[in-house]
Amino acid sequence: MIQPATPVANAATGELRYERKLLPAGYAHPEVLALIRQHPSGFHETYPPRWVNNLYLDSPGLDDYHNHVTGLAERSKSRIRWYGDLRGPISKPVFERKRKQGTLSGKLTSAVPSLALNGGLDEPKLRAMLNGLGTENPLSRCLDHRHPTLINRYHRHYYLSGDGRVRLTVDSDLAFYAPDHTAAALASRAPADYAVVIELKYAPTDAECAADIANWFPCRIARCSKYVLGIEAIRRA
Repeated sequence: MIQPATPVANAATGELRYERKLLPAGYAHPEVLALIRQHPSGFHETYPPRWVNNLYLDSPGLDDYHNHVTGLAERSKSRIRWYGDLRGPISKPVFERKRKQGTLSGKLTSAVPSLALNGGLDEPKLRAMLNGLGTENPLSRCLDHRHPTLINRYHRHYYLSGDGRVRLTVDSDLAFYAPDHTAAALASRAPADYAVVIELKYAPTDAECAADIANWFPCRIARCSKYVLGIEAIRRA
């Protein structure tokens, strides 16, 4: 049984929420979507499915990666996110600083100028784009001594419970790329156990409700950092 965790407040992370991942091992993607439609909480789609792309930035020593592997209570990730095509012009990228304290997550975001990704990454242009945040933007301090370390991509479905208290996403077709080369032939796939990932997102006050929702699914709750999976995947490639 999945028990609701005890929240730990940290106003510095912005709006706090739980993000719990479920791994439906042995279930194909269509079967997972069918399970969600059958869920007694009355989940309904809130947004058309789309591709999500992320470019992660980390220190030369991969501090963020190692903090996640060791399970450090306070850890963070920096990334640029965009939707749709992986390559070509990126018209509306968003820089995100995601922080985690214990089991609670928060995220600060800022729009950044457009970028293009065509088979590889022009790091000087990327650095110039990020410098456009301006020194007055608190997120700009997150960029010191960080460089591109990973690109990942997955297809996401979006749902909301009938009472509006719990968001649910389903991610599939997860692939990883070294940031300096995004040719499709060089993509690394996620291990079979991570072929489909369900994620529940909810406020601390809705933890009990979310635990009931999670316990209905015939799968286990698990740690699943797409960043950690990706770094390890491109290292094996």
